[in-house]
Amino acid sequence: MLVRSTDELSLLTWNVDFAAPLVVRRFQTALSHLEKLVSPHLTSPPPPPTIILLQEVHTSCFKTLFTNTFIYEFAQITNLFSARSYSTLSLMPNSLASLVFSVSRVLLFTETRMQSDCLVVRRPRYSAAPNGRGAESKNIIVNTHLEPLNVFGNRARPKQLEVISRLLTTSEVDAGLVAGDMNAISPSDRNLPEEVGLSDAWFASTARPTDGGHTWGYQPKGAYPPNRLDKILTVGKMVAVDIERVDVELKVEGRDAWVSDHFGLLAKIVLRP
Repeated sequence: MLVRSTDELSLLTWNVDFAAPLVVRRFQTALSHLEKLVSPHLTSPPPPPTIILLQEVHTSCFKTLFTNTFIYEFAQITNLFSARSYSTLSLMPNSLASLVFSVSRVLLFTETRMQSDCLVVRRPRYSAAPNGRGAESKNIIVNTHLEPLNVFGNRARPKQLEVISRLLTTSEVDAGLVAGDMNAISPSDRNLPEEVGLSDAWFASTARPTDGGHTWGYQPKGAYPPNRLDKILTVGKMVAVDIERVDVELKVEGRDAWVSDHFGLLAKIVLRP
């Protein structure tokens, strides 16, 4: 199966918080909410194929994931072994899963205290060549959770994102993105995507909301001010044309418990010819 020269998909990224109480109940609520957001059976008109990138998925939630009817019918789970009790996890919709030719977890970062890594999904893309033959290149989707906190984290995050940028900008890749919890808590993080050659979808989108894009700091309010910790960054022929915050003010039914301390991001992504 060939990928069209001009393609369209949706990308949803969300840190679902492994540390707060009720981790399994919260994750069950998160999956139910994701179904309402992206299921082709529940939305009209049906959305483009939606890739879901989750961060901080606790291993105790895996049974819930594997037995969830929506996930079983909707997606292939691309998680690979992680040494931690929580990890990044990517869900590829069935309509795109057959196009994936490799999945790898890269323990990126020699400079990490939190075993920060990224989960890389590669798929081929065919486009017309001048000689009339199809030319093959690669699309790469990266799910990551960069180093948290100040001091050491402030030094580590630029190096970590630079490693990811190199994965996305090799000569064989013509379109790619990285999304996830960038832990952008320092002023030095503000221009980091551009410094490593990536485009911040929140600013690049032609249909960007005017709410500032803060994804953390409200659920609950804490010592740090609200900030755009979560981002979608693109490169090459992969362009964000629409983006919004999702999973806002979502609580576990019957409990005074936020599903996550993060909001999610949902973007419409276009693959240019």
